Amino acid sequence: MTLQNEYLDDGAAFLRIDPKAINPDALTQFAIFERFVVTPGKKYRYRCLLFDTGSIPKDKLLKLLETWENVYIHQSQKRFYNDYVKSNLEYILKHDHIDVVTKTSTFINLSTDLIQESFEINFGSKGISHKQFDNIKKLVSRAVEFISDMSSLSGLADLIGHDYDTHTHSIKVGWLMATFINGNRDLFPIKARSELNALLTQAAVVGFLHDIGKTKIPKNVLNKRDKLSTLEYVMIQAHTAYSVSLLFEANLPKSILQGILYHHENDDGSGYPCGIQGDQIPLIAKIAHVADVFDALTSKRPYKAPKTPYEALAIMTGQNPDLEVLQKYENEIRENKKPPVIIIVRNENNPERRRARESEIMGEESEKRTEERTILRDRGMAHCFDADILKRFILTINRSESFQLDGLL
Repeated sequence: MTLQNEYLDDGAAFLRIDPKAINPDALTQFAIFERFVVTPGKKYRYRCLLFDTGSIPKDKLLKLLETWENVYIHQSQKRFYNDYVKSNLEYILKHDHIDVVTKTSTFINLSTDLIQESFEINFGSKGISHKQFDNIKKLVSRAVEFISDMSSLSGLADLIGHDYDTHTHSIKVGWLMATFINGNRDLFPIKARSELNALLTQAAVVGFLHDIGKTKIPKNVLNKRDKLSTLEYVMIQAHTAYSVSLLFEANLPKSILQGILYHHENDDGSGYPCGIQGDQIPLIAKIAHVADVFDALTSKRPYKAPKTPYEALAIMTGQNPDLEVLQKYENEIRENKKPPVIIIVRNENNPERRRARESEIMGEESEKRTEERTILRDRGMAHCFDADILKRFILTINRSESFQLDGLL
């Protein structure tokens, strides 16, 4: 596509970037535009400032970048800009004059594209390739110092409460895991900085890929706007095993596979897919479980409003007064049992119509149990988590100014 000198556009065709994010030592092939308001809230005029950042001397470009507050690139050149960001991510994340929200946005956008690409490629395919995994690992390793820093949570907190999106959710889970581990190093036998960086990278990769098995779930179930039925919930539970099966070809470390496979196991043994409990659950999976549930509860869904971080953690730390009933319902789902209900349809002589009505009543009962399970769960989830890990998680994110959780523990 040949770019024009000027455009009249509503903004959809352009992407705003921070001029400070342009590294003069890594000039690349994308044009830079400035924007003028033509009709407030409707139309803008975009004028090209520079067609090719590699076409002028470095010192002149540096002076220009200092004078611009915001610049834009055309969506048709987003691929070139993304390639630039991949190569210069460390430069951007370590830049002292780029605010943390911009850094977060840059990393989230780049990560989302990469994760979405991996998820889409693996929809119906055999599995993620070693090359795909290396791309994700390379991205994480370049950013691990930033995403594990406590101050980065202020940028991540801006995403709390947004619509649930599998790709962004995965990035947030990896982010929270890396931050947690960096703040709780005493849990791990770490002797050198290189060992810590390797552990942080592994944790972030677990978060990034923990839900990739959802590409094996039918889209009509995955994208359902209403609450899931019992059968649909059983299908969703299969995603942890699907995730591991998709990652076999990538030759991953055992700890990553364990974190992904067991991230829905509950401390009392009521989780899935294996029903293991306590010390049987690997530490990295326990951390993933806490981060995963926290982000899920604080995300907006079509069928529920988002919880605040305080509300979510109050649920997660609460002792459930109806635990026995909740566990009974959860066992029915895990074992795919029908609700134990006696059905007698009277005044119906047609056998087919009687069976249809009985099936309808069973479906209604199942929906009631699905609704009841959600209500019961929100009365307390402390039985799901390792108590020490959950307490440490709260203390960790409470050290960020973005989360006010004083008094929760």
